[in-house]
Amino acid sequence: MMNYYGYDMMGGWGIFMMIILVILIVIIVYAVMKLVQGGNNAGTTSNGRDEALEILDQRYAKGELSDEEYQQKKKILKS
Repeated sequence: MMNYYGYDMMGGWGIFMMIILVILIVIIVYAVMKLVQGGNNAGTTSNGRDEALEILDQRYAKGELSDEEYQQKKKILKS
């Protein structure tokens, strides 16, 4: 509602407050998405690659992989 000064009830701060509210909502949504995706990207970290190399070494030691397969997969994991 406009008063005799020409401002709405919030004294001209309405749009500013709406922008702050939108920014806060975007930050909260971003934080929640990061928390949800946190467990899904474990294979892309260096720790995940180290685990994959350990598994590859174990499979090679057990004789499950040939020399060529082992070298090829190891090269892929290190890149």
